[in-house]
Formats: sequence, C-alpha cells, structure tokens
Amino acid sequence: MPGANLAIFDLDHTLLAGDCSQLWGEHMQRLGWVEAQAFAAAHQALMADYHERGLDMQAYLALTLAPLAGRSEREVNTEVALFVQEHIVPRLYAQSWDLLDQHRRAGDELLLISASEDFLVAPIGRALGFRYIFGVPCERSDGRFTGRGAGEPTYGQGKVHCLERWLASRGQHATHSTFYSDSHNDLPLLEWVSQPVPTNPNAQLRQIAAARGWVCLQLNQPPRRRAQA
Repeated sequence: MPGANLAIFDLDHTLLAGDCSQLWGEHMQRLGWVEAQAFAAAHQALMADYHERGLDMQAYLALTLAPLAGRSEREVNTEVALFVQEHIVPRLYAQSWDLLDQHRRAGDELLLISASEDFLVAPIGRALGFRYIFGVPCERSDGRFTGRGAGEPTYGQGKVHCLERWLASRGQHATHSTFYSDSHNDLPLLEWVSQPVPTNPNAQLRQIAAARGWVCLQLNQPPRRRAQA
C-alpha cells in the first residue's frame, strides 16, 4: 500500500478569520431567506453551546439548512459563489496562502476537512486551491436541497472517519500527516496525525497543547485579497 504525506487543514478560525457558516447565516438574513431576529437568536444559542460543550450538529443543521429546503442547487450555488468572493476571500489570512504554498512545494497532498456545510466549504476550498475538500454533507434530491444533512458529519471523530475513508478509496496510508486546527473539538484528528499543529487555538486547545508539548501556530497577518487559485 503506497504512502502519502498529508497536510490537512480545518477552515474556520484556522485559515479563515471567522466562521463561514455563521457568516452565511448573516448573509441569509440579508437575503431575507430567514427571519433575522429569530434566526440570529437561535444561532447565537447554539454557538454558545458549541464553545462550552461542543456542537449539537443535528440541531445546528436543522437551523441552517431549513432555509434551503426546496431551493435549487443552482440558486443556492449562485448566491454562495457571490458570498464567497465578497465576504470570505477577503477574510482569508495572508499567512494561509503562504502556508498552503509551503506544503505544495514540499509535495504534500492537501486536504480541507471542515465542520461547515459542504456547499460552503467546496467553493472556499477551490478558491484556496484545494483539490480534496470535505464539509458536512447536505442532502439534495432532484437538484434541490431537502433541508437535511446526509451521512456522517465531518465533525469530531467524523473528521477521522472521513480521512480514513479517503485513504482507503485511494489504497493509501499516511506516511506523515500534519493537521492544522483551532479547536479542541478536532482533538480526535489532532491525535490521529503524526504532527498536530494547533493554529489560532481556542482556550481549551491551547491548554491541551501546553500539556502535551504541541507547538502552536498563530496566523495574525491581516487578510488580503488574492486572485483565485
């Protein structure tokens, strides 16, 4: 079984100054796809739980995908493409591009594995030049969103399962693997890889990193616009 050197990245608060799903929720409010006050309050409550106890993924998907139910993929993808260029690309850390380029020059296989929704993660990943992109799978039927998730979310242990399925599909194993993430919720994959790199770590992950001797990375250069990769 051939081996591969992997560079694996989380997205939100790691390569991106912000959370793409939260920003998309704000964009849906501007579009009038949700009732702004009720949606914002529900989203805020779920995010508070996320930072304290971990995310209730099913409740989160129920909230964020309900506005898409019955909408065509074409309509959603068109709006997302505009959203990514206007509200996401300008928030990508300047150092993110340099870090990705560094791994490409080293010949590593780059993967983006995010706990945000797949229809958001895919175009962001492409803008960053990723070939292998994984987000929380969202169900479509007959070209329309159903408002439900589909399959195992790429969250927590689900990120490990996603990576292992990808390796198995290629008949490969990881010779060396590096994972960049900001969150303690990614501890299963941080423990799986040979080189965990807490990046812009939250308080819980910073404490874990200190206890385990993991070297943290801080991306703090202001985001800058860059031509799509």
